Amino acid sequence: MKNIDDILKQALTPTEKPDFWVNQNILSKAKEAHQMKQKRLKTMAAAALSAALILGIGSLTIYAARKFLLLEHIAEEIKDPKLAAAFKSKDAVSINETQSYGGYDVTLMGMVSGKSISEFLVSDGNEVHDDRTYAVMAIEKSDMSPMPSTSDDSYSAFFASPLIEGLNPAFYNAFTFQGTCIAMEKDGILYHILDCDNIEYFADRSLYFCVLEGSFYNSEAYTFDEATGHIARNEDFDGLNALFSLPLDPKKADPDKAAEYLKQIDEGQNADEPKDEPTDLDREVEAFMETITPENLPERATPIEKSRQTAMPGENGNLEFSYQLEEGSGSKSTDIDSLFPEKKPGTTVIDGYSYEDSLSSLLISAYTLNEDGSVTFIIYKPNEIQPK
Repeated sequence: MKNIDDILKQALTPTEKPDFWVNQNILSKAKEAHQMKQKRLKTMAAAALSAALILGIGSLTIYAARKFLLLEHIAEEIKDPKLAAAFKSKDAVSINETQSYGGYDVTLMGMVSGKSISEFLVSDGNEVHDDRTYAVMAIEKSDMSPMPSTSDDSYSAFFASPLIEGLNPAFYNAFTFQGTCIAMEKDGILYHILDCDNIEYFADRSLYFCVLEGSFYNSEAYTFDEATGHIARNEDFDGLNALFSLPLDPKKADPDKAAEYLKQIDEGQNADEPKDEPTDLDREVEAFMETITPENLPERATPIEKSRQTAMPGENGNLEFSYQLEEGSGSKSTDIDSLFPEKKPGTTVIDGYSYEDSLSSLLISAYTLNEDGSVTFIIYKPNEIQPK
């Protein structure tokens, strides 16, 4: 006769391959992000995920944990035996904590960090990121209705990221930690698997894990105390803004590596690379951009509506925007004084552009100052190459 563990394991074993959706493939620059995303999509199996194998203590905890897929089964779905083994290793951290906000129940199931613990590694074209942290969460609707499949029109994205005490989360989150994410739905539960560069270097600080509805970090959802470095939920925020404390072992901290990593982020990973001679494409793009002005931009180009965001400046005039498009992902950080020194409402500023391997990949970033003091960020594609 089978025991209850065997029966439950058999009942919960997936029989169908779930839909996979690459939620974020992120680098700090739009062009770098696009390169990384292209590699990610070309090798779909290169979605790295991991987490601790969750086993609850006590009958009630075990029941709560067993309603989710076993984490080694998630690894099996993407054919990653290394990660399945990592789930069972002594380095895995079991969390299994649930928070409920904005109509969702979010359970941070567990996490694991290590070097080369996945069959599939992330590369940005210049460096292989093989020292990673993996975290798995389950998202359910609080009213018990099923979560939509990632292929359904009603599906909405979620943003998840580790956050580090002392670092402003608006600037230091999954976007700058080389994060990628996969979402899959099974039996009405949405599983999110995030991986990013190893955050155990910072284990001597307070570490957090945030989950938001939407594709980007939202500064209104959390508070950051610049004096103490403390990060907390904004209790007045209307929506999902879960924030978990990560129980990592401070002995695993490496202050030297942490400092070097932050230096790489702040200086830019490619800052020391020699600049190549301009190519014909570089000259073509430059010549095109010379014809674009803030005044003729609405006539010569079409906004990508998915990129449109409006935000009020922070206390220090800071502005942060993040975006995820089919063309690539990235983030923008600036301040209102440098953009609009005259503070004239209605002013539009073109603040950079990016492109990949053809003129058709050209993206133009623009900011507009509104009457109420807010700033709207939009990415444009020139009309001549706007896809129908």
